[in-house]
Amino acid sequence: MRIFGRAMEEDEPDERGKVFNWTREKRIWVHLTAFLVFSVLIHGSGFYLFKVVYPSPTRIEPEPDGIMVMKSDDPATRTLLQRLSDRTIFLMPPSAQAKERVRLEEHGVRFTPAFQKAEPALLPPASTAAGPGLPEPLPASDPGQGSTALRVRLDPGLASRPLAPWSILHDYLALAEELPAAKVTFQIAPDGGVKVDEVEAALEVSEKRQLATVIESTLRFLPSADPARGWIELGGG
Repeated sequence: MRIFGRAMEEDEPDERGKVFNWTREKRIWVHLTAFLVFSVLIHGSGFYLFKVVYPSPTRIEPEPDGIMVMKSDDPATRTLLQRLSDRTIFLMPPSAQAKERVRLEEHGVRFTPAFQKAEPALLPPASTAAGPGLPEPLPASDPGQGSTALRVRLDPGLASRPLAPWSILHDYLALAEELPAAKVTFQIAPDGGVKVDEVEAALEVSEKRQLATVIESTLRFLPSADPARGWIELGGG
């Protein structure tokens, strides 16, 4: 029997090279089970203590484009439209929470016409060559001989409608090197605006239209209750 049992043991293959020898090392089952239980407890405790949750997927529906109709009888709408039409809304001082405040008196609004390109410049000297002796003063110019005063002649019948202080026609014409001889007939609106009716001059149609545009945009009269009609003559020079 011993010989037979020894033969059986010799025929049995050696299983020591395997990872787990389940038939002989029964303690591996205990160790593996304890490890799994410990791992489950550790992970469960971590999820419970740190409140590990997975956010549920949310889908944001796109909002369709729409148009909101603002009623003119709504006080809030009228207030908004008045603020949008106010040209000085951006010059208002900031709220009390701002660190820097803008003073309106330091940033005055100055009207500058887009068509007027006048820049101050120094007049060139009469002569750069040094002459002998003391320089003599230039002779006084006669104001009656100036060509600027003879360039513009307004209708005497418009004495009751004086020019407005913001009328810049004379300043604009003073910058021109020469003026064509022309007579312009126009109408004066109650607010002081001018509408040209006819331009009598030896000019092209485009030049007449350009001259009428200049007069309509620069000539202004003081407001009055009634409209008026008159003319203005431009002398050649």
